[in-house]
Amino acid sequence: MWFINREEELKRLKEGLLRGESFVLTAPRRFGKTTLIKRVFEELRDAYKVFYIDLMPYSGDEEALMEYMLEVFYKGMGLAGTVKKMVGGISLRARVVFEELGIEIDLSGKKSSPLVRMSKVLEIPQIISEKENRRVVVAYDEFGELYKAQELVKLFRSVIQHHKGVSYIFSGSQESIMEKVFLSKDGAFFRFGTLVELGALNLGEVLKFAENTLSLLPHAITFLQWLEGHPYYTSRYLQKLNTGKDALESFEELLSEEMNYVELLVEKAKVTKHAIEVLRAIARGENPYKKLNIKSQMVTKVLEKLRLNGLLRRRERGKYEITDPILKGYLSGELNP
Repeated sequence: MWFINREEELKRLKEGLLRGESFVLTAPRRFGKTTLIKRVFEELRDAYKVFYIDLMPYSGDEEALMEYMLEVFYKGMGLAGTVKKMVGGISLRARVVFEELGIEIDLSGKKSSPLVRMSKVLEIPQIISEKENRRVVVAYDEFGELYKAQELVKLFRSVIQHHKGVSYIFSGSQESIMEKVFLSKDGAFFRFGTLVELGALNLGEVLKFAENTLSLLPHAITFLQWLEGHPYYTSRYLQKLNTGKDALESFEELLSEEMNYVELLVEKAKVTKHAIEVLRAIARGENPYKKLNIKSQMVTKVLEKLRLNGLLRRRERGKYEITDPILKGYLSGELNP
């Protein structure tokens, strides 16, 4: 995906990390969180030791998460191979040794609890910082996936709050969960880091980027406006234009490619009673509290569930927007589903 109009956020993160700050990065899925993190890491790699950890595939499996984190730290140290090779073909449930760091971790489960073993894994970035006498930055992507494992979330905080040589980026797509963890007074990470919310791309900046990158067709602007600055869709659309396709063909091809994804979002939303009705009202610019014959209390619960799933963002009190413009067009009837 092309890196478009995130220079301000890139500068903010880079300068903050260089000062030793930690950050909480929130945005709906496909809004470029991971792309931004990796771009920051590219620019910091020479000065800092950086580690990117994607938590999405490992929610609910602490053992697998530990093994994956060890793998990331191991490779990040510039060592070849995998953790499995490092222990000479012994099962990953055996013992892992970082000899140069003086760390020995028993993954067999016979001598200690999973949380005790995880605490040792979480200490590795600080030990690396002390051994190499340089700062370390660790990004935990989709941190909200751990929310249900509250003991694990609290363990993360209890360990890393003492790390003087490490800065952290916690990113998440589930806006309401990230608020509970990082903004609520009862949250495990209350006041831990600086909040950065990624919004839609500014159309003026997108057009400026397009003019400098490709020959932008005048009527393509209409389709870019329709995409509402959605980072992923905007980038994909511009890339299609860059292949020489005309504005309409590029747009129709984008819709065709993404329709299965959008229909999957709809099917997932249907699991929640009244969710489609609420989404359709918002897609049409209507107030679901006033438009729908549903109790206000139920509408509020549905709205919160849709925020939890990343389908809605709250722009201000009582006002919500659908995060995906193609989903919005699908539900409003504009795309004739």
